[in-house]
Amino acid sequence: MPGVHPLVRDLYKRAILVGRDYPHPEGIEYVRRKWKEAIRNPENYPGFVASVPVAVEGSSSSSNNIRGVTISIPDEEIMKENERILRKAVGKGRYVIREMEGTIQLKKYRTMRRRYGEGVDTIGETSRIAKSIGDIMLSSK
Repeated sequence: MPGVHPLVRDLYKRAILVGRDYPHPEGIEYVRRKWKEAIRNPENYPGFVASVPVAVEGSSSSSNNIRGVTISIPDEEIMKENERILRKAVGKGRYVIREMEGTIQLKKYRTMRRRYGEGVDTIGETSRIAKSIGDIMLSSK
């Protein structure tokens, strides 16, 4: 993904890594498609904040004069705002990845419970075995 911010690229790689085990019939392809859609969606990217105000009729394109009002917003401030919005969006993406991990763990837990049964009581089983061993020892005396 050339031209993508390093934080966004890292987030995508994490999502793909976690998505290998995602419980969906399509598996990794589903995760890859959804994350690409989310990253490419302009509403999720802070690029919607204009870096330079648009000039109107008769004003030079290099000035920040709109309808006779000069706007003096340095590009550096806008870049900082974009970075802040981007970091906030990446934070939300990391939250989604944690939720994906939780979903995967829940699916694995339910599979194990189904496979080995939910009625297995290890404490009760241990006490039953100890009692039977005690009975055997008493009967041998």
